[in-house]
Amino acid sequence: MTTSTPDTSEREIASGSDDPRILVPAGSEAPSLAFPIPTREFALYSLSGPTPVADGICSLPFSSARYSRYKYGSVAAAEAFARALGTVLGERHPELARAPKLLMTSSPYTYVPTAAATLARRLRTVLNAARAGCGLRPAPLVQVDRISPCAGDYGALSARERDRRMAANTLSFWRFRPEQLHDAHLLVIDDVRVTGAHQRCLTRATDALPLAARTFLYIALFPSPVDAGFDPTQEDALNHAAIKTLDDLGGIVESGDFAWNVRICKFVLDPANHGDLPRFLRRMPDWFVCGLHRNSCRDGYSRMGRYARSHAMVRAELAGRRRRPSESGQFRLRSA
Repeated sequence: MTTSTPDTSEREIASGSDDPRILVPAGSEAPSLAFPIPTREFALYSLSGPTPVADGICSLPFSSARYSRYKYGSVAAAEAFARALGTVLGERHPELARAPKLLMTSSPYTYVPTAAATLARRLRTVLNAARAGCGLRPAPLVQVDRISPCAGDYGALSARERDRRMAANTLSFWRFRPEQLHDAHLLVIDDVRVTGAHQRCLTRATDALPLAARTFLYIALFPSPVDAGFDPTQEDALNHAAIKTLDDLGGIVESGDFAWNVRICKFVLDPANHGDLPRFLRRMPDWFVCGLHRNSCRDGYSRMGRYARSHAMVRAELAGRRRRPSESGQFRLRSA
């Protein structure tokens, strides 16, 4: 992958220096290296100003509404971005798509996946179909674990708050086998790069691994945070371009075009939605209410002060449904 000028959507970047807390599998620690791991970033779109505009390298026009639906669980939106990423990556950087030892991961999570995990799963299918046509082994997709989930919306944080949040991260690579890591090209899939705090965190974390190279792959890049007047909370406006209310989210759920992610859980449980939550829960199907309760318990939102009241509402709705069987005569569940 060639290095281009800083104002385009692909760049070569340098490693950070401050280490987050990192847990790596035994036998996979990198030896003392004379040179840093070659690291690049690539994105479909370069965003500028309040209205995102595609930079011309992708035939799929950028849509703020599509991106917002993707962030709130739309599988069709994730599929569209994944196919565009796979196509552009194969055309512009076939040496990466066809790397002999390609290893994929997404933005770290605990139990409930990130939206980027859905994107990565769809992209894996696209890339591995192309790799099979070249006689190459499929690239595995392996989860990086975030040990301690936290409350709040990352997209609404300032640059300084993002740095603090990332410095407090504890990441674990226990799912990666040592033989997977050695001399692999790690492809990290995420949806957007705003200040770069998350990318720097993962760069520092993977410095401890014996990789041959790593690439950060995004749907979009915001302008450099050093640009005058840059406001990181533009990400929050983009995230909510189409999904602003629980009713907006309900449309995605009821269409069947839905996959759980951590943003959805926090959005539904957020104190700002207390007034609408009981009505929203009554509207939702059994499988959604069960999934929300399960996800809240497993990621620990049920024990966080910010979400405890909303979790109690979910628990009450769930208990009521179990006492009051559905119209078919039994309590219906569906995984999503």
